[in-house]
Amino acid sequence: AEPMVALAALLALSAAHVPTLAMSAAHVAPTSRVAYSQRMRVRGGAIPSRLLMGETETEAPTEEAAPPEAPAAPPPPPAGVHEGKSPEGLKTLTLAHTNGDTALVYTYGACVTSYKHAGNEVLKVRPDAKMDGSKPISGGVPWCMPQFGPGEIQQHGFARNLEWEVVGTVASPEPSVELRLVDSEETRAMWPHAFEWRYTVTLAADMLKTQVKMANTGDAPYTFTGALHSYFDISAVNNIEIQGNFKGATYLDKTASPPAKKTCASDSITIDKATDSVYTGVTGDVKLVDKGKKTKLTIRSNMGWRDTVIWNPYGDEGMGYNSFVCVESALASFPFTLQPGVEWTGTMDLISEPM
Repeated sequence: AEPMVALAALLALSAAHVPTLAMSAAHVAPTSRVAYSQRMRVRGGAIPSRLLMGETETEAPTEEAAPPEAPAAPPPPPAGVHEGKSPEGLKTLTLAHTNGDTALVYTYGACVTSYKHAGNEVLKVRPDAKMDGSKPISGGVPWCMPQFGPGEIQQHGFARNLEWEVVGTVASPEPSVELRLVDSEETRAMWPHAFEWRYTVTLAADMLKTQVKMANTGDAPYTFTGALHSYFDISAVNNIEIQGNFKGATYLDKTASPPAKKTCASDSITIDKATDSVYTGVTGDVKLVDKGKKTKLTIRSNMGWRDTVIWNPYGDEGMGYNSFVCVESALASFPFTLQPGVEWTGTMDLISEPM
């Protein structure tokens, strides 16, 4: 009888503690749905304690992939003169100096489209330029010959949209190329004169040099006007100043209606509107100062070219007006008469320096 009494007492004591155990279980914080699903996936092992405490299990953050490295710039070409083709298939010549400077010349239009000095591009090709030979190249140093501007033949003449012949090259010490254009049935149909024009571009250590020799190979005199319609790379129009012997010079403002002759009041010119001005008798050194690029470019016309033209299509986004200015070595105010058997020479050099 005594063992039976002891067993009954033990069962009563256990029953008395069941509500307490149930209450304790009720106060355990419920696990989240994420923890619950994690627990349901546990097989053959203990449930992680953090899941029992109601924490969610998160994946360790993955490291973001490093962006791909930019391709290395192609090495500069070896010093000398190298023939090639543009992406559009036009013939080109690259002049490369031992100091790393380069110049790119198209035989189409005898146009210099690039001159890099100390790693900085000096020239500019417009964003709307046609580079496939369908139109003259709008940028670099294109020709206006034998007519500057509008007149009896096509705008700015035909030298800029004909193929020039490569006469010869020099590899060192100053890489250079000589190009030639002579009269043909095509040119005589537009301009009935016999001529031979030779154009030499030379890459020196501290400058790009150009020289043109124009010979009258016919038996009668002819007149011509012309220019090197040079486009120069700039940081922004409002960052530049053009300096030279402009004060007191007469210039033709071609933006006026009708075009009007005016007198320049300063040796320094800035641009804040559409500009197309021909400065008579302004030659020698004209400087393009760019405070954004921190460079000073000297456009030096010591022979033949006797005028300076400044042009910018201010406000024309399509032409990229805010990225270039044209400072042109020109023979534009009055025609020049060339006698039979006589040769005219024009030189223009570009010297870029840090400010």
